Amino acid sequence: MQILEENPLAGEEFIFYIGGAGFGIATILFGIINARRENPPFNTELFVSFITAVSYIVMALGYATVVGLGGELVYWSRWLFYIGSCTLLTTDIAHVKGLPKAKILEVGIYTGLTMFAGFLASIITTVDRWWFFALSSIAYLAMLYELLRGQEESNPEMPKILAFVAIAWSLFPVVWVLAPTGLGVINTFAEVILYWILDLTTKTAFGLYLYTRVK
Repeated sequence: MQILEENPLAGEEFIFYIGGAGFGIATILFGIINARRENPPFNTELFVSFITAVSYIVMALGYATVVGLGGELVYWSRWLFYIGSCTLLTTDIAHVKGLPKAKILEVGIYTGLTMFAGFLASIITTVDRWWFFALSSIAYLAMLYELLRGQEESNPEMPKILAFVAIAWSLFPVVWVLAPTGLGVINTFAEVILYWILDLTTKTAFGLYLYTRVK
């Protein structure tokens, strides 16, 4: 108990280091898979894993935090790293779907705006944060709209991919609302666990599927 009082990061710190190591291993794994392929495509998944690994180490070291509801810590840096990792992912999906370059750019910009507004919503601890949560949600819905609408998918896996993105990615704002960033229904440790599971699912597991089965 004394340790927890001296180090309020103790609980989350372990998860962050596990996450950092796991995403680091995933980076190496995607590099090995890429090296074994003839004429490999751009290895988006490797860079997504690397960015996520760096993000988790930054949080493990306790940088970039503010105090949220109930005195709980808010790790706002994750949203800045999401600008890079999630934008890479969504533009990769848009490319696989066969969207024109202009639409791929739109998807990327909407994704970046979603995460940047999410960063502002997380670093601001007053009621004003809800303005930026709303703006983030609008940009997110616009990104989904561009990904889901129109154009016949040439890849038979695309309907499953788009359904996964629409469902799994929509859980991130749900966690934000429940966490100390929003209503404070769950504590920081529970938030960290949920984000870790979502990151593992939407980045590593999904990335492995996308790179080995679709691209």
